Amino acid sequence: MIMALNLRLFLATLLVSFFTIANLSAQDTTITYLRDPAGRVHEHNVDYLKMVLSVKFNTSEGKVIGNVKYDFKPIQYVLDTLFLNAPGIDIKKVMLDGKDVAFTEDSAGLTVKFLQPMDWNKKYSLDITFESTPRKGLYFIGWNVNAKNTDKDPYFTRKQIWTQGEGTDNRYWFPCYDDVDDKMITETIITFDSAYTVVSNGNLKEKKKNTDGTFTWHYAMEKPMATYLVMIGIDKYAYKDYKSKNGIVSRQYYYADRPETAVPTYKYSAEMMDFIANETGFNYPWQTYANVPVQDFMFGAMENTTATIYGDFLLTDARAAIERDYMAVNAHELTHQWFGDYVTAQSWQHLWLHESFATYYSKQFMRHINGEAAYQWEKRGEANQAIGADKNDRYPIAHTLGGRARIYPKGSFVLDMLRYVVGDSVYRRSISAYLKKHSYSNVNSHDFMQTFMETAGVNLDWFFDEWIYRAGYPKYSVKYERLKDNVVFYVAQTQKIDELTGLFKMPIVFEVHFKDGSSSSKKVWISNANDTVYLSAPKNSDVDYALFDPASNVLKTVDFKKSFYELGSQLVKAKNMIDRYDALVAMRDTDVAAKRDLLLAIYNEGGYTAIQHEIIKQLAKDNNASSQAMMVKALRDKDFSTRRVALENLETIPDILLPEVERLLKDSSYTIIEVALRKLVKLNPAKTNTYMDQIRDIKGISNNVRIAYLEIRCKDTVAENASNHEFGKQLVSYTSNRYEFRTRIRAMDAFEHLNYCDKDLIYNLFNAALYNNSRLSNPAMRLLKNLLKNPGKLQLAKEVFAANKWTDWEKKALQGYF
Repeated sequence: MIMALNLRLFLATLLVSFFTIANLSAQDTTITYLRDPAGRVHEHNVDYLKMVLSVKFNTSEGKVIGNVKYDFKPIQYVLDTLFLNAPGIDIKKVMLDGKDVAFTEDSAGLTVKFLQPMDWNKKYSLDITFESTPRKGLYFIGWNVNAKNTDKDPYFTRKQIWTQGEGTDNRYWFPCYDDVDDKMITETIITFDSAYTVVSNGNLKEKKKNTDGTFTWHYAMEKPMATYLVMIGIDKYAYKDYKSKNGIVSRQYYYADRPETAVPTYKYSAEMMDFIANETGFNYPWQTYANVPVQDFMFGAMENTTATIYGDFLLTDARAAIERDYMAVNAHELTHQWFGDYVTAQSWQHLWLHESFATYYSKQFMRHINGEAAYQWEKRGEANQAIGADKNDRYPIAHTLGGRARIYPKGSFVLDMLRYVVGDSVYRRSISAYLKKHSYSNVNSHDFMQTFMETAGVNLDWFFDEWIYRAGYPKYSVKYERLKDNVVFYVAQTQKIDELTGLFKMPIVFEVHFKDGSSSSKKVWISNANDTVYLSAPKNSDVDYALFDPASNVLKTVDFKKSFYELGSQLVKAKNMIDRYDALVAMRDTDVAAKRDLLLAIYNEGGYTAIQHEIIKQLAKDNNASSQAMMVKALRDKDFSTRRVALENLETIPDILLPEVERLLKDSSYTIIEVALRKLVKLNPAKTNTYMDQIRDIKGISNNVRIAYLEIRCKDTVAENASNHEFGKQLVSYTSNRYEFRTRIRAMDAFEHLNYCDKDLIYNLFNAALYNNSRLSNPAMRLLKNLLKNPGKLQLAKEVFAANKWTDWEKKALQGYF
């Protein structure tokens, strides 16, 4: 959830007394951090000990009917009122210790007024009866859709109820203290139609059959958690249990009408539970665990305590799992049960203590499964995202406006660097100690840093100052020269030095390989604007290639010019995949004739996909027969991503490649089928009908192939205002709320390129623009604005608006288009 950021925010200068600070020169007496008012820990006047939440639902009205009971103890010495977040909730009754108590409501929530001040040493019970019709926090999916799924389309809308509490959205459906800095033991009691399965936090204590055709499901936690992690998930679920070696059973839910998705989706579930426990040196801290798919989820997944909710676009059968699976996300959300749920940030300023750790340990698990090259490639992606974020703004990781690229990938890379700096043993020991010390409690970034001092005697204030509390990354300019007995490296830090970013102090490995087969290596702390490093060298051998930070352990950019000979040697001989890849990327501007034979030799040896893909990109436009033979091989590769890269990099289709591209219309990857179809129709239009007939009955992932088919048919045949056109009407149906949001987005994207509009399309766009999921509402609003620039379509929209009933807030939102 990256926001547009601006450095015109307030800067607060904090005066710090110190002897030496790693990234300031000796004459400096101040150090500056970016102010973060939203990161302030909120005051609260009571300690909530337990919550019992009882709810039932009116699905046709989207209403929650509930009661919530809190046990609490006062924290503040004088307490005569108590505020709970409850915006828009209708409070029916409030009782304190069984007696009615006065209360008031406003737009923010509920204020309870006590008859006399609370006793500091006494425990109290608060009982609130309420009704809510939430637009956030809890979502009713599909209950007002009357159409039936006669085609058994897996992307047809389902009937569900689910919640999403983070950051502060649970307040919209039940009254609560809705922040991270208090924890309580929770119980949830949910009454619902007996045909459905209800999932919530903790163990299922009781499932009781009622006389009205409902069940009451009673879940209970044994340990405390923050209220933003309270969850409910309801659908017609089945489940498969996975038992790890440590005895924890992971209950993995899937849709009962899609049993083929269970095994592909939940592979390695037991292994990852054991892996994370072993990596952290700390056993799973809860009594149970579950994964619960839901439709139209606005994120990838959410780590509710003991019960992760995730978007069902990750619930895949074996064919769809080829190109999109749940494994890395599964590991990420599981890690949150340690980092985020068990140990929770004291305020949102320290959210990286959740997300960076979850990203990091998921990456480590995928390294365990896929190997070192995949790990290095994932790290490179993290570095690119972090560096890209600094093109927009310069917030640090520990800031509420840090943004996704810093809180997730940059923080994950920083944890890699932390482990690199302190060593594996110190890192693992400190992580275990951190988890043990802060059991079921709240922490901040300093608590994590302090663990290394307490556990291993390591003061990391300089590291946290560089990478957590301040902004940026090092930009190195590197040169070397060969002297008689040495190779001398000259390193300059060229990043802008100002209040937010200083010089970086990091250990860097310098490595030189010589033509006689020998090598020299040294790890040196680089901390100055200019550093010089000497490596010993054999007297009678020239440099073959040199590496600065082999394996790319430090987040950085590097300007290090090398000859084509050196790049070739590095590409062929470097130990680490990422160093070979960097040599290859540096050849992008080299003439094709000069590099062709080398690149083809590397490609034909096989190897990691990132290198294969880069070679394809560099040679795809080469008309040489050897390069085209490589493209044939790439289009037949067993790895779908290689086939896709080859296909997407074809600007023309030579005769030798035409049969290969046509063959991809029967590919195992639905995405490749769609890309091949669009490319063939564009570049070989004479055979359009032949191609279309081959894929006519394929629907694909979120109906991607079917929507491509209809879009192409519409382009061929739709005339202005041809509102009775069969293909247009079919495509319009995919924009309706009868389908999950990704199908709807694909169909809306198709209409961006079509001269077609009817009343049903306008109505469906209105419906989507009002939807709770911004990933759907934003493209709907964009398409509406484009369509309504046309006076005829604007009039059509006014007619649709007038012909339908809307709530007050819907009217207000839609009138903005007129």
